[in-house]
Amino acid sequence: MKTNDYEYLLSKIYHNGVLSKAGLNADLYLKMQQEYNNLKVLETENGAFDGDYAFRKSFLIVRNYVQQAIKDGLKSFQFSMQATDIDKLSYMIAMLNRNFFDKKSLDKIISTASSVFNQYNLKN
Repeated sequence: MKTNDYEYLLSKIYHNGVLSKAGLNADLYLKMQQEYNNLKVLETENGAFDGDYAFRKSFLIVRNYVQQAIKDGLKSFQFSMQATDIDKLSYMIAMLNRNFFDKKSLDKIISTASSVFNQYNLKN
């Protein structure tokens, strides 16, 4: 389900042609999800974080794309948005600048940003 939120957020902000050219689709999120699941399996079996690097790498890619999408969406549509929504999106951008690797927090940011952008009939 979160995969759909990720792809929905990006498609709401960018043209569909841009998404396919840049590879910005659900595959990136699915790879991160797979690395996260592998990390959880390795953690329970070995008690160590053997897959930590692979997860962090894929997480950073998704996190950076989400941050850039929110920035671009805010820049493009801020004049048609309410001040409270601009504040929410600005806060999310600041949160994505922090050094964190918590998938649940990222998922919450993605779904919140999607709901904010969903309030507006955006045509980029």
